[in-house]
Amino acid sequence: MRKNFGAKPFMYPLPVLIVAAYDEKGIPNAMNAAWGTIADFNQVAIYLAKEHKTTENILKTKAFTVSMADDKHVREADYLGI
Repeated sequence: MRKNFGAKPFMYPLPVLIVAAYDEKGIPNAMNAAWGTIADFNQVAIYLAKEHKTTENILKTKAFTVSMADDKHVREADYLGI
């Protein structure tokens, strides 16, 4: 059963966030980001360790995308988390 919380700046249940970026050669990389949340009505906060290739790409190119995985893409999201 669904519960309507109204317009609030939080996510529940917590989504699986997929963060993707290209390196300086245009090669894509994506990762499953376990630590992320809504920071404001128009901002998402994501906490990434500097050791990740995706983080390295973001710092180099200053560009990335964030997507939320759905139940139809559990396998793909799991793969990105390995």
